[in-house]
Amino acid sequence: MYTQIKRFIEELTGPIPEKDWKLYTENLVPKSYRKGDVLLEYNELCKTLWHLEIGAVRKTELVDGVSKTTNFDLAPKVITVLQSALTGEPSELSLVCEEDCEILELSFPVLQELFEKSHFIERVARCIIQQEYIYEFGARRMLLKMDALQRYEYIEKNFPDVMNRFQLKDLAAFIGVTPETLSRLRKVRFS
Repeated sequence: MYTQIKRFIEELTGPIPEKDWKLYTENLVPKSYRKGDVLLEYNELCKTLWHLEIGAVRKTELVDGVSKTTNFDLAPKVITVLQSALTGEPSELSLVCEEDCEILELSFPVLQELFEKSHFIERVARCIIQQEYIYEFGARRMLLKMDALQRYEYIEKNFPDVMNRFQLKDLAAFIGVTPETLSRLRKVRFS
């Protein structure tokens, strides 16, 4: 049951004891979302860990009133907006389904209750948060230290599925260029 997510979590934590996995999965709420559905709106408090079993989600941020893609998440992955979840402040990000998605939701209040019942589940949450931080930190460093062509090559090398599963306009926004500039970069890259 939930083999994709279990494999993803076990890559972070090592083998999950069966009693802890049973306790964890008993509290996951399966939901289906269609392409274009919004998991989290701007200025909404993030109270959920979304376990992305199938599909792809795009993180967006408002910059001068314009929605810009700031990151991509592909199944299997556990996603959240850490800043909002940890501080209790409204999210500056929105999460949008880029494909039809199968998601297992776990609310933070329920997660807090699970911490009291299982130290291993605390470890799972800690590892997920660490992985999310490392992922976000890497994306920010890429944006600060690489030029547009280097960013494109970095994504191509490290996240090849992003190239095929997201629109080029979103990829352009993510690496900080216009779609026209991205087209020119692609020509340079492939010539």
